[in-house]
Amino acid sequence: MHHSNTYDFVVIGSGFGGSVSALRLAEKGYRVLVLERGKRYRDEDFPRSNWNLPKFLWLPAVRCFGFMQFTMLNGVMVLHGSGVGGGSLVYANVLMEPDDRLFEAPAWRDLAEWKTVLRPHYAVAKRMLGVATNPRQWPADNTLRAIADELGTGANSRPTEVGVFFGTPGETVPDPYFDGEGPDRAGCTHCGGCMVGCRYNAKNILVKNYLYLAEKRGVEIRSEATVRDIRPLPDAQTGDQSDGARYAVTYQRSTRLFPGLIPAPVKTVRARNVVVAAGALGTLRLLFHCRDVARTLPDLSPHLGDRVRTNSEALLGITSRTTGVDYSEGVAITSVIQADAVTQVEPTRYPPGSGLIKLMAAPMIQAGNSIPARLLALLGHIARRPLDFLRSKLPPDWARRTTILLVMQTEDNLLRLRFGRHLRTLFGRGLIAEHDPDYTIHAMLPIGHRVAEAFAQRTNGITQAAIHESLLNMPTTAHILGGCPMGRSAADGVIDVQCRVFGYPGLYVVDGSVMPANPGINPSLTITALAEYALSHVAEKA
Repeated sequence: MHHSNTYDFVVIGSGFGGSVSALRLAEKGYRVLVLERGKRYRDEDFPRSNWNLPKFLWLPAVRCFGFMQFTMLNGVMVLHGSGVGGGSLVYANVLMEPDDRLFEAPAWRDLAEWKTVLRPHYAVAKRMLGVATNPRQWPADNTLRAIADELGTGANSRPTEVGVFFGTPGETVPDPYFDGEGPDRAGCTHCGGCMVGCRYNAKNILVKNYLYLAEKRGVEIRSEATVRDIRPLPDAQTGDQSDGARYAVTYQRSTRLFPGLIPAPVKTVRARNVVVAAGALGTLRLLFHCRDVARTLPDLSPHLGDRVRTNSEALLGITSRTTGVDYSEGVAITSVIQADAVTQVEPTRYPPGSGLIKLMAAPMIQAGNSIPARLLALLGHIARRPLDFLRSKLPPDWARRTTILLVMQTEDNLLRLRFGRHLRTLFGRGLIAEHDPDYTIHAMLPIGHRVAEAFAQRTNGITQAAIHESLLNMPTTAHILGGCPMGRSAADGVIDVQCRVFGYPGLYVVDGSVMPANPGINPSLTITALAEYALSHVAEKA
């Protein structure tokens, strides 16, 4: 019996994990529905500047339906994406493989020979995402390379591998990637706009590859749909549902008016299988709700929310006092240096006119953990250098004069996320972070500060850090990872080695929440390779 509202697979989320899932399942003959809470963006819909808050920020409470979300957990600030294409809409294009430390991480090394297992899937991910070596180096790259030489690590400096089409700048050509089956593309203009949404059809976002091909194969994508619950159907596991459905997935419109005041209509679809791919925070929020609030998935592992990591990151800024050099040119991240054995640093940029991030910046200081002491140190710094403070805040050409350093480490750090009430959640239920005293997440990374100071010295620059780092000693991450650890059973993990959820046949998790360690480099390529690996184990539809 065929129900029009029944799908073989419902995929929740359309980022790297969800997009891979959608295409590969469609290729295997399954009927697939993708539910995405964010909006669908065409190239011309992207904002010209990140000051266009309704189109840049995802903050539905104030009618902002952009693709960049800032989420503050107690103790860490998380930057993540929203929209059809997930994090690919806002990420900085970097698609690089980690070193062997990731594959040998204690959390999963006993489960498989991961380097060997993932090798073919990295190759497929690179081909699908159009990975190419960034062909142009800019002033910030030269400065960072000189600093690496000074640190004795210059031999490891290299251009980034990125998902960008480097054809003739601005020239549109037929699909260069999929034998004509993909969309027309245009050559990158090196405008620096990757992280406010590429308006020029050069960035290889997921709607240009995986999702484009998935929709051609019949996948249905419903945007502006926030999933509220996943409910096993009675007798589903014995196959007594006439349409074979095992789960009911309920969702609501995410862009409705007055979401807190007027209850929105709840829609339900039936699914034989469900792939949860809502990004680490979205996936954990949904699964905690199902386990602890709605109690629809009460047997989810007690390890849900364990082993969450931040890629041990820091974001530091340097704004030049002079206007002689334009630091906004290039793709968003153009090179990477190895600052020490565990640290990589990348120069990051926004396009001219995109200065929103300066509102989140404060002078870079070194102080203790006490907030009053940090506030005094911050005010003292500003009082001693008032002109520098004004130079870093007032000029309209901030993006042209600023380089943001993304500092990433393989050093381990751990959070445990739980669902509960907290002042930060205004005592409603939300994700609460518990810090592991043995694997503390540090806001201040000394090697990062050292590189930033050296960069400022060479560029007549003013050093800055995120205001929550300087004032609250709170770290920032653009790559929150983990929370659904792999294991041999629910006693030691949430999912098995094929990303199947223990205790719930037909339920999968395929996104950054399955990452077992800090890769110390941008993780999107590894998440894509893991998704390719997981989906390779799903059989063709009979």
